[in-house]
Order: sequence, then structure tokens, then C-alpha cells
Amino acid sequence: MNNWQYIDSNEELAACVEFLNQEKTIAIDLEFDKNRYRYGFNLCLIQIFAGGKCFIIDPLSKGIELNDLFKIVENPKIEKVVYSFGEDLRLFHSLGCFPQNTFDVAIAMRLLDYPPASLASALFEVLDIEISKSAQKSNWFLRPLSEKQIDYAAKDVLYLIDMKAVLVDYAQQKEILAWIEEENKVIDRLSYADVDNNNYLKEKDKNGLSEQEFYIFKGLLEFREVIAKKYNRPSYQIIDKEYLRELAERPKQIYRFSKIKGIYKSLKNEDFKDELWAKRQQLEREAAQLGLSNTERALKRVSSEVYQARKKQRAIRDEAKKNIFKPIQGLIAQNYGENVVTYILGNRLMDELAVGNLDNLRNYKRVLIEQYATELGLDVSRYLAIEP
Repeated sequence: MNNWQYIDSNEELAACVEFLNQEKTIAIDLEFDKNRYRYGFNLCLIQIFAGGKCFIIDPLSKGIELNDLFKIVENPKIEKVVYSFGEDLRLFHSLGCFPQNTFDVAIAMRLLDYPPASLASALFEVLDIEISKSAQKSNWFLRPLSEKQIDYAAKDVLYLIDMKAVLVDYAQQKEILAWIEEENKVIDRLSYADVDNNNYLKEKDKNGLSEQEFYIFKGLLEFREVIAKKYNRPSYQIIDKEYLRELAERPKQIYRFSKIKGIYKSLKNEDFKDELWAKRQQLEREAAQLGLSNTERALKRVSSEVYQARKKQRAIRDEAKKNIFKPIQGLIAQNYGENVVTYILGNRLMDELAVGNLDNLRNYKRVLIEQYATELGLDVSRYLAIEP
């Protein structure tokens, strides 16, 4: 099936942009690679459907300029219909593009009591349309893309505008369209521009390591990132993370280098082994100069005072959830459905409200919580900062 136009030149893209500029609504989706086949978070394909036309835009084409297309994505006068936009949004932001006026179909479905679902499942549920998922995890860097890959990519956008129309009609019947609109407006204000998309270190990685060992481990992981970027390979393919941890703890692990399986084939040689060992020695010297201990744990145990304070706060949260928010959850489920509950008043929001954190409280949620609290005879003023 060929119902799309493949764009791999600036001339074709300029004509596409001119066409899109006349549209009020477009559907958009991205195919990307996130440390699967190459290093980093990389845009591989842009799919757009509007005015009965489907454009498959190849951002990897030599010399192609996306700035004018990004202006379409940022234009608040043109609505962008998307599905589960989180990762796509992060990628756009990393490229300096900040989408405006989005309608995430997945958000609408959650508020209309559909369970969380893939696009394929959502399409079948809403429009009774079946699409193949077989190309979902394919290598989107490959060129030329197969007909199967392009067809899969096109179908990610072909039906989004139709889905939106059905769901908006349903939302109007249930009188919750304003909720969906409020949630989607939040997307316009988000910013992931400074987020590290190659985060390789977590707090739990400190567990079991001394201050000095963790410093060395962290440095070895940073070294791995430099090498991964140089070879344009995901960092996990360069050298096994667990081996680097062992090397940070026990220098003699360097003698096992040739036996380690998780090392990139081009690096399994004496030169890289020597480079790795030199890096470890350098990091050990730096750790000593910084006065880091080889016996003190990197992951510090909290003081008794901090532990007691956390315990008290946890008790406050648990009491508020049990006596205030759980009964309200029950009414939400009764009136709007079981799948809506965790989206409107999930555990994270309950925990935040219990300690007076209102940062993630949408206005429609506040109204709903206050309404049901009144019906149940519950006092939520202390949690919602309501003036007496």
C-alpha cells in the first residue's frame, strides 16, 4: 500500500511545509533510536498526516534542513494530534523544537476510561482498525527503509485525526472535554531541553561501594560514554557496566579483560585494555587527592532524626490516603470508571497532596476532589490550601 509521499530533499520539504501551513490540524509522530543501534537519542523519521496527505520525512537525508518544519510544529495556530507524546516531546526538545497546541489522543482515552494501550490496541478499540506492529522495533537508521517500515510509520498517523474526532464527541457527551484540554495545555509548558537522555548512573549504583570505589566507577562510566560516542554505539555495547563496577572495586579484574564477553569487538585488544587501566589508575589518584574514603560507604545512611522525620511524613501520607483520598477515589471510579481513577488521583498525586504539594494538581482535579469531599463530609482544606 503506497498512500504516502517520501520526502528526502529540501525542495520536497519546502512544498510539504507550504501545504501544512494551510492546515488547521495535523497528525504527527516520530520514529527514533534511543541507544539501541547507535549512540544517543536520534531522530530517524517524521510522519505527518494532514488534508488527506501523508508525508514521510527523512531527517537523515544529506543536507536536509528541518527548521521550517519545526516552525509548523511550534505554531500554536496549527493543532498537532499525537499519541503518547512523551518520548517524542523529549526528542523534539533536545533538537530545540518546542511543540505547541497538541492534542494527545492517549490522554483523552485515559480520561474516557480506556485502559493504557499501544496505538495498535487503541485503534482497534476506538475505530475497529487493525494495524501490524511487526516493524515497531526495527532499525530506523537503515536506508533505504523497507516498504513494510514506511507503511508501518504511515499508519502511526493516518488515523489519529479520526480517533480524535470520535473521542472528542464522546468527551462532550460525558462533559469532560475541558479536562482533556487542560491536560493537553500542560504539554505546551513542559521543557525537557536540559534533560540528560543518556543517563547511565543511578543513586542505587552507590550501593555496596565505598566513596573511592564509586568515584572510580562513575569515572569509568563517563569514560565509556566518551568511547561510545566516538564509535557511535550504545554505551552498553562498548563494555559491560557490571565489569566496570567490579574493576572499580578490585583492580585485579583488569586481568579478566580478555575473558569478558560484553566488550565491543573493535576494542577487545591490548591497546584498549591499557587505556582502560590507565584511566582507572588516574581515577584512583584523583579519589585519593579528593580525600575520598575507601571504607566509608558512598550511599550514606540517614541520621536517626532524618529517619524519624521521614517515618512521620510517611504516616501522615498513609493516613491521608486511607481516610481522605481513597474514599474520593471510590466516587471517581463509580462515576467515571476504574481506569480513570489512577490518572486523576493516582498514588503519586495522593502522596504529594498529603504533604501540601500542589504542583501537579490540575484545576479540574481540584474541583472534582473538593466536590466529592463535600459529598463525603471530608475536610480537604489542609491538603488543597483552601482558606477557611
